[in-house]
Order: sequence, then C-alpha cells, then structure tokens
Amino acid sequence: MFPHSYRPGRLASLAALMSLAIGPAPLLADEPVPGTQAPAVAPKLPKATMAMVGGRWFDGVRFVPATWYSVDGKLTRKRPATIDVTIDLRGRFALPPLAEAHNHNLQNRWSARLMSDDYLRRGIFYNAQMAAHSDDIAGFRDLLNAPGTPDTLFAEATFSASNGHPIALAVSNARANGYPLTPADLIDKAFWAVDTAADVDAKWAKATAAEPKLVKIILVDANDEASRADPNNDGKTGVRPALVPEIVRRAHAAGARVAAHIQTADDARIAVEAGVDILAHLPTSPSRYITLADLRIDDRTIALMAKQGTMVIPTFEVYRQIWQRKPDEWARIVPVARDNITRLRAAGVPILTGSDLWGGSVIDEIKALVQAGFMTGAEALRASTDTTARALFPERVIGKIAEGAETSFIVVARDPTLDLSALDRIDIAVKQGELIAR
Repeated sequence: MFPHSYRPGRLASLAALMSLAIGPAPLLADEPVPGTQAPAVAPKLPKATMAMVGGRWFDGVRFVPATWYSVDGKLTRKRPATIDVTIDLRGRFALPPLAEAHNHNLQNRWSARLMSDDYLRRGIFYNAQMAAHSDDIAGFRDLLNAPGTPDTLFAEATFSASNGHPIALAVSNARANGYPLTPADLIDKAFWAVDTAADVDAKWAKATAAEPKLVKIILVDANDEASRADPNNDGKTGVRPALVPEIVRRAHAAGARVAAHIQTADDARIAVEAGVDILAHLPTSPSRYITLADLRIDDRTIALMAKQGTMVIPTFEVYRQIWQRKPDEWARIVPVARDNITRLRAAGVPILTGSDLWGGSVIDEIKALVQAGFMTGAEALRASTDTTARALFPERVIGKIAEGAETSFIVVARDPTLDLSALDRIDIAVKQGELIAR
C-alpha cells in the first residue's frame, strides 16, 4: 500500500508514457517464470452474505439513511435468511466507488505493480489507461480486473503522427534523466505512427491484434499546417484530419470505441464529425498557434455530441497544474473552460472524470471541478461514481447503490458533498461483495 501523496519522479513519468522503449520490465511476483508451470487456480469460494446497517448512502444527489444487504456479490434491500457478516456504518457515509477515465498510472508492468493497490486505497475501483500498448500489457493484464484489483480499460492501440505527441514529452523527460531515448524507440512501440492512409492500412491489423475495446487518436491543432511545419513542434503534432474517419470506421467495425486527444475546438469538431466516442480532454491550453478563441467549442459541435452520445473528459486539474506558474494566463483560460462545460452540460453531453495526473488521481480532478465552480460536490461525485463508471464498463451494473447492482462501495467519515476532503481517507471498501483489507 502507498500513501495518498505518493508522487514518483520524472523518470517514472517517462515509464508511464512509453514503457516499451526502455526494455522489458521485471516479472511481477505473481507471474510464472518463463519455462515453469503457472500456479494452480484456486477454487472459487462463495461470497459472504453481508448486512450493511446504520449508515447513510449516496443516491446521486444526497446521502440518505438505509440498510443494504449483499447476496452473492449483489446489493439487495431484502433481508436474506442468514447473514455471515454485519458491517456497522453508524455515523458514516457510503457511496459507489470512484472512477478515473483518463490516466497512465497502470499502463505498464512497473507502474501497475507500484500503484494498483493505491487505486483501491483511494476508493478508485474503475479506470481507463489512455495510451497503453497491447504487447506491453500482455504480461500483467490478467492481474487487474479482479475483486482485489482495479478494473481497468486499456486504450491499447494509440495512433499519432511519425513526429507526433508524445514523442517530444517522452524524449525530453528521458534526456533530463540521462537516458538516450530517440523517436525510433517510441514509434510503433509506444504508439502507432500513421501519416497516410497507406500507413493505416499497413499497420491496422498488428495494432489491433489484441482486439482492444478502446482505441485512441492523437489530434494536436490538426488543421494548422503552419503549426505542423514549425520545427519547434517536432514531436508534438498528431494524426492528420483526413485519416480520422477511417480510423474511427475501422475501430467501430471491430467493436472498439475511440477516444481522441484534442488541443483545440477544431480538433474536437474533427473528432466528433468522424464519430469518436470520447474526447479525452477539453481544449484548455493556448500556445503560439492556439488562441483563446480556438478553445471555444462551437454550438453545432456540441449539438452533434449530444446527438451522438459523445462523452468528454475535461482533465481540468492537469491543465491547472501546468499553468500554475502563469496565473494571469490561467485566469483567462478558466472562463473559456467554464463556458464549454456549461454549454456541454446544458446540452446533455456526459462529463466524465479523469485527472491525467501521473501519481495523482480522479480525487484531484473532482476537487478541481468543484473549486472552479464547474460542478457542485454532489454533481462531481455523481459524475465519477455513476456516469464515468458506467461509461467505462457499460455492460455491468455498477456506479450506483441499487437493487441488483454489484456490491461495490466505499465508506468515509463525513459527507463528501459538503466537504470533499472526506475522500482523502477511505474507512471501508467493498468490491464485488468482498471486503478489501485496508
């Protein structure tokens, strides 16, 4: 287990971006050594029948007194004939687990081993890792998505340009730590480089051989040729707009959803018109080529998002941290972000919670959204516990306290709709009908 304030250094953040480029990670403790027999699978034991009494439960708006039972890992209001375990929640507040829709903390073996327990410690049971690679996660995929580990959706086929993001960031971090990383260490290893339709056709089968459920596209000021040609932007570009519809078409035909990294409102338009399912960011970062006006999503795009069911992950906190050294500039950005989120919510576009913070978590994002006045505490909690959880795993009955839902919940000492710092300490955690050791 790790403390909530755990923050690895810059070299660790490099590992999060491109673990394949630095060679194979050591085997996890539970992985069989090559050439040896895998350990026998333990027989599945029946889940304890539980009674949770005396607490207040989050109904999506407020906390209300209730008694719930768990039978075979499912919630019910009907008292079973026998009860194996009683959990006394008097004076405490129970809510569904949190969900993190955008991070990179668990997308390679090293970081998954280091931080997966900390996800549960923070009450985050569901997450999406937004730039994994199928070959890299093959060795530990089965160690997640179990009662005692976080349930993880991997964006394991990421497409960018041959001089695109995240090359500049990864190379810069590596060299700052004395590691001689080159773009060749990343291309078609940490992500798939596609510059032409022929590239998409040639690389698609290998990129999606693991049948990913989520594919990611990198768009960075996609329509601005001056920005793309600027040597200062080498390693910072993304997929050309003309390729986006074909990538989305192929992904949807294979049963995968598509998330798009975007930098501008025009990137958002390109992605939405192509039919992407998730915008992995809101436009929140002006630059030499990107003005404040370029960050405002137009009403037509928002209407199309509402019609198509396109979801948005603002990742507001990571931008706040990026801009904290320029508070005057950040003060100009916040109203644009608030305007976008206000109009998106008014149109009924689902807002998902995700921080994109290495070593951080969705709790940071929840606090940032509330502190900026974008949502109330109850709205931010509902977005994380309900909207985001169901968006990540739509086939499951999770994210709510309801009859027949999975028995997964966390317990805190104070009402977090009134005081979000209550989320800083999780007193009790139950996942799929099993009490998690704290």
